[in-house]
Amino acid sequence: MCYAHNVMFCTSTHKIGDKSKRAGNFYSQNIKVGNGCWIGARATILPGVIIEDGCIIAAGSVVSKNCESNYLYAGIPAKKIRCLEN
Repeated sequence: MCYAHNVMFCTSTHKIGDKSKRAGNFYSQNIKVGNGCWIGARATILPGVIIEDGCIIAAGSVVSKNCESNYLYAGIPAKKIRCLEN
């Protein structure tokens, strides 16, 4: 895995609380990044995401769901853009 500057791997979050305190109970989830991936500058990877082998995550993207192998993902939230053949 390679990544550019200011990439954020955010492994913690919280449940939505009641009206007296919206930031409910804290919990964490692992992030997995496969072999051969490139994560662009200022991308944010949210808790529990799996990025499979060979993916590119475009600069500034917010990854909130798992990413299939050998695809380019971009946007907020990150979406599959195109297949990367090799």
